[in-house]
Amino acid sequence: MQRFVPGLVLTLLAASAQCDVHDYRVLLLGNSHSSSNSLPTLVEKLLENDGFGVEATVKASRRWNFLAARLDDGISQKVLESKQWTHVILQAQKYSTSGRYTYPTDAAQEWIRRVRAQNAVPILFPEWARYGNMEEGPRIHQLHLGIASREPACVAPVGIAWQLVQESNPEIRLHHADGNHSNRNGAHLTAYVLYQAISGNSANNLPYLEKLNIKPALQKLFRKSAAESFQVSPISSFQSCG
Repeated sequence: MQRFVPGLVLTLLAASAQCDVHDYRVLLLGNSHSSSNSLPTLVEKLLENDGFGVEATVKASRRWNFLAARLDDGISQKVLESKQWTHVILQAQKYSTSGRYTYPTDAAQEWIRRVRAQNAVPILFPEWARYGNMEEGPRIHQLHLGIASREPACVAPVGIAWQLVQESNPEIRLHHADGNHSNRNGAHLTAYVLYQAISGNSANNLPYLEKLNIKPALQKLFRKSAAESFQVSPISSFQSCG
């Protein structure tokens, strides 16, 4: 597993979000990776098990698109302003699958500014690597760390958690048959990472949840891997993004 060493300490003034920890309102802006296999519902279920009286609303934008295309689509900004979100998860930054090309990150930086202007906490969602490509995950993660170095935001180590599971338990399939999207296992693992990014509480401390309809051993592995991903990534100092 590649260990990441932070070259820059980022300070995120999460207190400006002014959010009630008992009332999570989370928006996902991205593409199909943000909604496949009921990912928003899974995150909602995990947040609602964070403690007595916790309520969570997690919604994904109905229209999938890259972050750059969302800037002037006439819809995404309205969705952002439609509710007092506590956290906004930004996914679908363009990147080169070969690693040979560089795509602008201006749109992602602008969305971070817009999210903060709404007093919500911006969380970047680096995608997992395609099936069989162990190089891609760390590279995508580093790309998003670069964005956060220019506009302060939390970076959820989704791809790092996936790599941890794939290295320790290669027999567990996380990808859909297309080798790109998540399957049910991948969506559950991703939900645990997003849960910890949103709540600041270790996914490893969550109990077994029968309603997730996934075996206890898998839940335990995914909780552990999600928590460990925060320890091996440069955002290990961020115990909470909100």
